[in-house]
Amino acid sequence: MELTKILEAICVKVAFVERQYENKVFPKGKFKQFAQKIARFCNLSITDLYVLIHRKGDDFETRSTVDDLMNIWEIGKTIISLAFHSSFSIIKFRLQLYSNALNITYNIKGDIENAKHIVFLTENTLELTRLSEQGTGELTLDSDEATNKREFFEIEESLFNLMKQVYERESENSVESFDKYFNQVIRSRCQERIDG
Repeated sequence: MELTKILEAICVKVAFVERQYENKVFPKGKFKQFAQKIARFCNLSITDLYVLIHRKGDDFETRSTVDDLMNIWEIGKTIISLAFHSSFSIIKFRLQLYSNALNITYNIKGDIENAKHIVFLTENTLELTRLSEQGTGELTLDSDEATNKREFFEIEESLFNLMKQVYERESENSVESFDKYFNQVIRSRCQERIDG
């Protein structure tokens, strides 16, 4: 029985979702409200939710408090990206400058149902409007009938962590995001299988 529990703990899954939304200016305090709702949903103390802000002109993200979110209402002008991290999930907001779309990447520990709840909570709390095209057309397990694309997929946490390590080693001098790298690796591996 103990061995089964240990194996289940090792095989934790991570749901990866990437969505694009219409860019917008958020009401003052909306990101703070969102952080509080995410913390409650994940049964976290608000101090266990890390807020990382990447400002224009900086080559790094800085850790901030939830109270710092009161003065953030837009992604793209002074803030390049805004990320919410916990031991359970990562939700990263980034403005795609070429399309002026707000891109949100969700890396969520747990099953697809949990990921769906977090995506729903994010979209409703921030009153986001999805774009009809889903950007990268990433791999997933859950089909969206409107676009006939799949939007979610799960991987084991150990594989996810391994890919992050490889990404960090290969992209030391690159500005490419982990999301793009992740999709690129999967796409190239699939193409190798098709060609080979």
